[in-house]
Parts: sequence; C-alpha cells; structure tokens
Amino acid sequence: MLTPFVAIFGTLALVAVLALSIFAPFLAVVLVISEDYLWAVATVAVWFVWLRFGGPVRRCVFEGFEHGSI
Repeated sequence: MLTPFVAIFGTLALVAVLALSIFAPFLAVVLVISEDYLWAVATVAVWFVWLRFGGPVRRCVFEGFEHGSI
C-alpha cells in the first residue's frame, strides 16, 4: 500500500537531485548564449548553493538508490 508512494517520491527526489546537479550548468550556458545574463547568474548562484548545502539531500537520495538495488 505504501510502496507506490515511496517509489514516486524516490523517483521525484532522484530527478530533482540530478537536475540540480547536472542540468543547472548546462542551462546557465544556454542562457548566456541566448544573452539572458541575469537568469544565467541566478542559475549559477542556485547551483553553487545546491553544491554547498545540498549534501544531506544528495546523500539521502543516493543512499536510498543504493538500498533499492539490493
């Protein structure tokens, strides 16, 4: 009964972690190319904050990913 909710939450958490970790720098480059500098700087700032303070969230998500493969 609880399994679908845990699976959905885990998938959403994994997508969010990967998007914030990998997609943000690429988005910043695209924004610089399209000359939208304010949004590019904001994206890089969010990315740096995520890298600095998102450690517990990343650890929790990847730990769950590891336990899910057992």
